[in-house]
Amino acid sequence: MAVILREIMKQVQHLEMELVAGEQGLDHEVSWTHMVDSDTISEFLQGQELTFTTGLGLNENLTLLRLVKEVWRNHASGIVINIGPYISEIGQDVIDFANEKGFPVFRVPWKIHMAEIMRIICFAITKEQQNTIEVTAALNNAFLCPGQEELYVSALMRKGYFVESDYTVVNIRVKEEKSQVTGARLEQIASTLSSHLRCNYSGILCCAQEKQILMVLCDYPSEICQKTVERIFDRLCLVTHGNEQVFVSVSKPVNGIRQLYKSYGFGEKMADLLTSCNVPGEIKTDSGKLLFYKNLGIYKVLLTLTDKDVVLEYMRDTVFPLYEYDEINHTDLVNVLRCYLKHDCSVKDTAQELIVHRNTVNYKIGKVSEILEKDLSSFEVRFQLNLGFLLYEMGRGDIVDN
Repeated sequence: MAVILREIMKQVQHLEMELVAGEQGLDHEVSWTHMVDSDTISEFLQGQELTFTTGLGLNENLTLLRLVKEVWRNHASGIVINIGPYISEIGQDVIDFANEKGFPVFRVPWKIHMAEIMRIICFAITKEQQNTIEVTAALNNAFLCPGQEELYVSALMRKGYFVESDYTVVNIRVKEEKSQVTGARLEQIASTLSSHLRCNYSGILCCAQEKQILMVLCDYPSEICQKTVERIFDRLCLVTHGNEQVFVSVSKPVNGIRQLYKSYGFGEKMADLLTSCNVPGEIKTDSGKLLFYKNLGIYKVLLTLTDKDVVLEYMRDTVFPLYEYDEINHTDLVNVLRCYLKHDCSVKDTAQELIVHRNTVNYKIGKVSEILEKDLSSFEVRFQLNLGFLLYEMGRGDIVDN
């Protein structure tokens, strides 16, 4: 867990630490501090440190610009330069480089003890780590052990989250191609999100689980909740790498801290749905998808189904024979039927979308009717088939395979 430079500036503003370049990098995270007075020492950086230098080791071969470039190359978050007997001023070459790279450079007068700045920063990082551990434990207990109130109620109340407040759980999952992002990368995204939330919002808690990140919004009215999550979604899309995509599900709100588990449980089902198929009402971008409970439509009902045997029986009575036929015979009857139903059984519109002749559509729909032994002209039958497709998509057919 880390804090961002923007937060650090607020905590040490009384110590005359002044930003001189690289302002666009103030959202860099800082995991610790490190003194760097030579390019050799800079090799020991592990990344995300805020570095400090007095200039003691500078010479003809090691200029200030070279030192700044070295700590930047080793993925430091910024550098604090002590102006005094070893460095009289920060040159324009350093300022230009820092602005180009978005690498924050600060100056501190000699009279200020840099050790005091480092102490304040390290304390803030340690405090944030402790807070993260407490919040994560309390939220996970509220989600997974709702009956053991002593494990989460008082802990969340100490953070300002009251028993009778309204709560909304937001589920965040990240996928890279077909694999779900976990481990260190997910923790990095969670840390970046936590810092963003602390600087820009109030009444939002955040924690990470093994395969997802969870946010809890407290006392956010519906419209404000939607706008807030949309902004956070946009922010998450900006921090994704390469082929990563963000999937954000906003569950139904609940009243009372003891009901958090209900919002969490429904959010889990929404997240499973959003990451496995396309859902009417979802907001889709190149970097991910966003889904609000209020836009779920019929899925509000379908996601409450818990009896897998009933769901399996229904799919076998409706659409599964068609999936089975396509797999065995390498045909596309499922796609044809879904397109046909989408166009309210218009052969013309179906043929246009599939770019085939109308006779082809008529033949394949006749074949579908034969396989399923159903009259597709019946509204009731069409409704049953649409429902079967929805259930199949919700589980990607896994329930049938099992």
